[in-house]
Amino acid sequence: MSRRWLIFAIAAQLLVLAWMGAEREWIFRTGHVAHLRTAPIDPRDLFRGDFVRLRYDVNSVRREHLDAAMAPPGRERKRHEVVYTRLQPAGEGVYEAAGTSLARPAEGLFLRGRTEDSWRMGWRGGGHFLVKYGIEQLFVEQGAGLAIEKRRGTRDALQVPMEVEVAIARSGTAVIRGYRWSRLGMKLEVLRRPAPRNRNAPSPGPEQPRSPKLRVTLANASDAQLSVADAGEHCAFQLVTVDWAAQAYAPASQACAGEQPAARSIALAPGETYSAELDLSEPRWHVLAGGKPVEIGALPGLIQFRIEYRTPAAPPVQSSLWRGRMASQAFNASGVID
Repeated sequence: MSRRWLIFAIAAQLLVLAWMGAEREWIFRTGHVAHLRTAPIDPRDLFRGDFVRLRYDVNSVRREHLDAAMAPPGRERKRHEVVYTRLQPAGEGVYEAAGTSLARPAEGLFLRGRTEDSWRMGWRGGGHFLVKYGIEQLFVEQGAGLAIEKRRGTRDALQVPMEVEVAIARSGTAVIRGYRWSRLGMKLEVLRRPAPRNRNAPSPGPEQPRSPKLRVTLANASDAQLSVADAGEHCAFQLVTVDWAAQAYAPASQACAGEQPAARSIALAPGETYSAELDLSEPRWHVLAGGKPVEIGALPGLIQFRIEYRTPAAPPVQSSLWRGRMASQAFNASGVID
């Protein structure tokens, strides 16, 4: 009798594994294909062969993007809670999060995931939820992991985001099909750092900027001509608070709201770049704190920000124009890049 139960148990396990494999293969072949922008980290695990750990924009969900049922006053975050993240097109075939809920959406494209503790993703806590979708690892051929990390770029060099191709089932389950590289790369440099903060020292005078000056460089990382667009006041670039910050700071200036100067197209041959110098001490980059415009250097603590490039709302008519948005590395008001 015990032998029969052993055989039955082994057969049941094999059937479960076969069903799981068949399900993934079915999703791979029939699922809705989308691209998710990501940056690989820690490209090699000696015990599991070469793979790339993936961190997607959709892994981090800000509290204000949660449906009401997930974020009522006093509700505690639960680990491994099943959630659904709706997706919307963001240009270049890439999809981004459009909101997260406990209820499965009745229509549209969405991902099924589970909430995670922040330490499991290597991120700090704050005003966001961390969600994993089962597509956070990409296995590659032996030795290819380091090549991928090199192509991505280093902290102080040009970085080219990886865009992972996934197939998504109607249930929201996703399977990785492959990857590609973004046509656009970005580099962030600090041209001026403000004086170090000192609680015992008097506040700097108005002539002494509290915020850094940056240079953001966009590069054509493809093998064909590519165009980007910008307008006066560098309105194609926006200052945004990092996802993990407890509070998001809105821009104080309306220079790039409403009617804007006509965006101009900048054609870039393969390898060519376009740079913009952004002095964050100028009013254009001030944020609202307590209802008043302030420099980011006047905010308490070392809150982190990103510079986000966004194709203008009314871009030039250009077939080679890169469309979408791309964020830089995180940095703080002291000019320290994460």
